[in-house]
Formats: sequence, C-alpha cells, structure tokens
Amino acid sequence: MSSLPATSLLREPLWHLVYRYWFWGWLFLDVNTGDLLRRAAAWRHNVRQRVHLPVYMLRWCVALVVTGTVAVAIETLSEARLAAAVFYTGAVLCSVAQVIAAIAWAFLRPR
Repeated sequence: MSSLPATSLLREPLWHLVYRYWFWGWLFLDVNTGDLLRRAAAWRHNVRQRVHLPVYMLRWCVALVVTGTVAVAIETLSEARLAAAVFYTGAVLCSVAQVIAAIAWAFLRPR
C-alpha cells in the first residue's frame, strides 16, 4: 500500500483504479535512467515487486477463461460468428498479457 492518506485514495479516479487492477507497469521503475547507483536501486526495487506478478497472471487467466467460454458458447448456440470472433480476440489479448507477465516474472529473479 502507498504512503498516501486514506482520504486521497478515495479521491482516485475509477479509471485509474481499473488500470492498476489490470496492468502492472505502475509497480516497476525504469532501470535505464540515472547513474549506476540509481539503476541498481531500480533493479532491486523491480525484483522486490516481482511477487505481485502472479496475482496479475491469475486475473488475466480468469479473463482468458471467461472470454474463451463466452466465445465458444456464442459460436455453438448461435450463428453470430462475428460476436464470437470479438470474444476470441479478447481471449488472445488476455493470453498475450499473461505471457508478458510470465516472462517478466521469470527474468526478475534475484541474482
């Protein structure tokens, strides 16, 4: 949790909370800026934040299963192939997000 007071967290816009729920980029620091000491500190910070990535992978896995199930249900129960294609596309995007999180999790191991 951040060091902000609880009242400022209540004023955070909904879209910001939704973004932080689905995407993990806000957890990590850029290791390509600053001098060597700052880059090393950013790397250590990112390695410590690695523990949150399985939660994001689980969220994307649930979204993948839901969109895939809806796509299969639409395709088998009706002839709306375009609607099924929309949900299949969502499932593919969920799997891409999951693969990216898994790669980041794998490479952010402590040395």
